[in-house]
Amino acid sequence: MIDVICDLSHWQASVDFVALRASGILAVLCKATQGSTWIDPTFVRRVIDASAAGLLVGAYHFADASAPSAQVTHFLTVAGHATPLLAVDIEPNGMGETVSVAQAAEIVARLHAATGRLPLVYIGRFGPSGIGAGLPNSILSRCPLWLPAYTAPSPICPPGWSHATLWQYTDKAAVQGVSGPCDRSRFAGTVDELRVWWASPTL
Repeated sequence: MIDVICDLSHWQASVDFVALRASGILAVLCKATQGSTWIDPTFVRRVIDASAAGLLVGAYHFADASAPSAQVTHFLTVAGHATPLLAVDIEPNGMGETVSVAQAAEIVARLHAATGRLPLVYIGRFGPSGIGAGLPNSILSRCPLWLPAYTAPSPICPPGWSHATLWQYTDKAAVQGVSGPCDRSRFAGTVDELRVWWASPTL
């Protein structure tokens, strides 16, 4: 696996994308939206700046328990034309109601219907419930997996997946060009394979 990806949100107050690229990072996933109304205020500027620095850019949506149809419309309005790589973050929500596996599957299905491609899915071993409720899910498990696992040298996938395409192995990385800690992820492949996959994500 190659260690060349980080993800960013408004929590990283300052990012120098030229320095980030010089440090060896090749791709960034930027938070775009959360729920059915919230927009990350850094998203649009960061997509422009990261692309100008020669980075691959992706967008992710933090799902909550609001109506899946509204969340998909919101996400696509903000990020649908910004990048070919779209991701859905499915995890416990400390600021509101947590998305269920069934709701997450509806979000994925609606994104697929609207774009013709399945999104990358960010989900931990035990799912948003913390106990694996609703897993495996036949819709979610068709999507490439972005697995958060910070302690395991060999991370364990949630039910429904046999491997992770991206492995987020830390949320405390010090990366040149980023103020404060950030998340880093490894890709299951080579640099050339990453570039091809990013343009047309598959399992």
